[in-house]
Amino acid sequence: MSTLDDTVDVGDLEMIEGTRAALSLLQGKWSVDVLYLLASGTRRYSEILYEVGEISKKTLTQTLRALERDGLVARRVAPEVPARVEYSLTRLGWSLTGPLMTMYEWSAEYLPGRD
Repeated sequence: MSTLDDTVDVGDLEMIEGTRAALSLLQGKWSVDVLYLLASGTRRYSEILYEVGEISKKTLTQTLRALERDGLVARRVAPEVPARVEYSLTRLGWSLTGPLMTMYEWSAEYLPGRD
């Protein structure tokens, strides 16, 4: 059985900085929404806009660009006229789905009824 003593010795400051770095990837108001949506499959821009809901085109574009810049979302442009742009999770983006589900489960247990 593994205990904290068996793991790599990580200082408090390193844990704090690592956690902050991970949370900073999700800091945008719509980032979690987009990540959850893309976890169910590749989407076109218009599908994301429709399915996320109350978000402006400008804000969605900024959110997608930030997620792409951080390596969580991949953007693919199909060589068609008009161009078809699709978004999907990268390997790094997929790796966040587990922690996101854990946070959801925690919130369901400890923050019932909160939005």
